[in-house]
Amino acid sequence: MESIAFYGKGGVGKSFISANISYYFAKKKKKVLHIGCDPKHDSTVLLMRDNRKASTVLDIIGDNVTFSDISGVINEGKLGINCIEAGGPPPGVGCAGRGVARTLEFLQENRVINSKKYDVVIYDVLGDVVCGGFAAPLRLGFAKKVVIVTSEEGMSLYAANNIARAVNTYFDNGIFLSGLIVNLRNNNADKEILYNFAGRINTKVLGFVRRSDLVFVAEKERKTLIEKYPDSTESGDIGRIAENLFRHKLKYARPTPMDDEEFFEFIKKGS
Repeated sequence: MESIAFYGKGGVGKSFISANISYYFAKKKKKVLHIGCDPKHDSTVLLMRDNRKASTVLDIIGDNVTFSDISGVINEGKLGINCIEAGGPPPGVGCAGRGVARTLEFLQENRVINSKKYDVVIYDVLGDVVCGGFAAPLRLGFAKKVVIVTSEEGMSLYAANNIARAVNTYFDNGIFLSGLIVNLRNNNADKEILYNFAGRINTKVLGFVRRSDLVFVAEKERKTLIEKYPDSTESGDIGRIAENLFRHKLKYARPTPMDDEEFFEFIKKGS
């Protein structure tokens, strides 16, 4: 079973990319579980059928520590994708990270995630991992492969460097940094700095997703790009990334993140 966690700066396109990769694997007849680790519970919007909204784990289990009925927390999505949304407290109330951790604990206690049922488990995790709750897929040993979604912009790379620090922290849990997916803001951006950055933190670029109006059209219809435009160049790019990621064998090389001073010097020089 492949277990892959997607991290990145807020707004960089993690949910869009992870949903498309889940859809791609399901289209290839793999049994997929997609877990949205975000209090906004919007990770599965493109994967649910008939524009339905996924129920959230926290809405169902609440504070009941003995609750064990998993039927309501698994939402049937397109192509048979099983969708789970962690959910969380309203904005400004409570700890959203704790909601993610409690959800994963619940799934673990009830043996929801197992290799006999799923070929691929995707975790779409909010933001970077300053909060220990959002590091739960790493801290609790759920994810084996970590993918960082970034753009070519400096602050997105800054978040990526912080995520590499978290992977380094939990490296002994058997996780590793599989690589970077670059969601381009500018299709003409200089890619050399991205390859240099990947080399500097001891990982690789898995692929580039170009900026396209097709993305906006697909999202307005609550469809993945691969569903709406299966023959597009952009869908082909995502498919190649998914294949590259799935075939990527575990190589337990420890990430080498930079400290802040090193990072900003790197951004200044580009190498």
